[in-house]
Amino acid sequence: MLMPLLRKMNFFIIFMLIIAMILGVSEAIWHKVVAPLSKCEKNRVIIRNELGPGRSLEYHCHSNGKDQGVQFLKFNEERNFEFVDHFFGKKNKVNCVLRQGLWMQSSSRDFEAYHTSKSNGNNCGQTREWIARTDGTYFQRNRIKPAAFVFPWINKKP
Repeated sequence: MLMPLLRKMNFFIIFMLIIAMILGVSEAIWHKVVAPLSKCEKNRVIIRNELGPGRSLEYHCHSNGKDQGVQFLKFNEERNFEFVDHFFGKKNKVNCVLRQGLWMQSSSRDFEAYHTSKSNGNNCGQTREWIARTDGTYFQRNRIKPAAFVFPWINKKP
């Protein structure tokens, strides 16, 4: 009679140890992986007009199928949009096209202004800056190095 009771207690003790180990591991995962992601700084895409006094920049961006509409920037103005990358789920992707000049006939190609990193699926506090100048479009990442020339304007006939 005592033997079956001891066997049941052994199974119960082993079961409780397994539950304790699972809870301990999941708490460690929560504190080291999930909790820091919830405090992730927003990412930013910045569009800036450095074309010169009196010159407007037209830009049209869309993100994950959401059209931001055609907008304009005066000289030395900038606009930014912010978003958070999610560790799980849909990845962020922002595409834009810039136009300038008389009747906005000079344009950039449709370019990818931002995409979620493929390596870890999570970027926190990233900045992607696209700058329009008279000779073309420049790019700067996280404001670490000076902006670098990316591509020239494409002239279209009116």
